[in-house]
Amino acid sequence: MPTRSKARCRSRGEIETLPSGSLRVRVYAGIDSVSKKRNYLVETEPTGPAAAQQAEQVRTRFLNEVDEKRNPKTKATVDGFWTGTSTLSTSMKRRASATRDKPGVTFGRFSV
Repeated sequence: MPTRSKARCRSRGEIETLPSGSLRVRVYAGIDSVSKKRNYLVETEPTGPAAAQQAEQVRTRFLNEVDEKRNPKTKATVDGFWTGTSTLSTSMKRRASATRDKPGVTFGRFSV
């Protein structure tokens, strides 16, 4: 019986070199549950003698997060949730925008 050849394995994630010499690490993390767009984990490593090694470590960390499903599912923020596309009343939206920078403010059961 003929043996199967190993399928060509594509690397997951990418490490790009920026014009400044820094390295940008990007790993696909699924579809954003709020905006329905592609979600990537992104981090930039500064230029240096060990930049390539550090970028590879970051890529490995990102892949581990995605594999264990510990990555953020959305890029939405609390600020955008309260003042953006939510179905809150006008007065509640005004209160959210007026107090967004004050710690410890609560909206019902949510603390901002």
